Amino acid sequence: MATRRAAPRKAAAKKRASRADKKDATRRRILDAALTLFESKGYDQTTTKAIAKRAKIAEGTVFNYFETKDDIALYFFELEVDHAIDAVRRNAALAKAPLEERLFALVQYQLDYLEPYARFISASLVQALRPESQLAISVRALALRNRYLAFVREMIEDALPDGRSSTFAWIAPQVFWIYYVGVLLFWLHDTSAGKQRTLAFLDRSLAIGVSVLRKGTI
Repeated sequence: MATRRAAPRKAAAKKRASRADKKDATRRRILDAALTLFESKGYDQTTTKAIAKRAKIAEGTVFNYFETKDDIALYFFELEVDHAIDAVRRNAALAKAPLEERLFALVQYQLDYLEPYARFISASLVQALRPESQLAISVRALALRNRYLAFVREMIEDALPDGRSSTFAWIAPQVFWIYYVGVLLFWLHDTSAGKQRTLAFLDRSLAIGVSVLRKGTI
């Protein structure tokens, strides 16, 4: 009897999983189409109609997944942050590495993910400054930033000696966020081969910042 009851539940669960996979595939299809257009036509010039045409779906289907272009952009940045955090967590060599190395790896994973979409990234930074933009002040955008900063805070706390804290630890994640935006701007304008100037700046500045954090340890 138990086996007979379990079979329909398993079938229903499999069906739900299949639907979820299809939705994820459609969401990714929309994102891929949007990113292609953001890079080739520009963020402002890209319409949801053009995105739907590129993705070979109805425009109404786009709105079933994303209310605006900003929502599509935020989905991309959510994937970027998830990718970077997961990459750091999965890198066993970083588990016991100094804080500056872990922060360097986090930013480098982000920049590597963003690299194919430099034009879109530049436009999105400008878009985020507009009062009506959802890229900076929406609930979704704030939740994403808080999740990112929570991970940075976790790394900082892990790096502090047991039972000790830093006078700068409470504000360090917020400072790191501003720092990261500055690094991103530097990276976007870096014309050196392989963005070596950005990597050198990242290495030196993180060493200085972490040194200041350690000096404030109490």
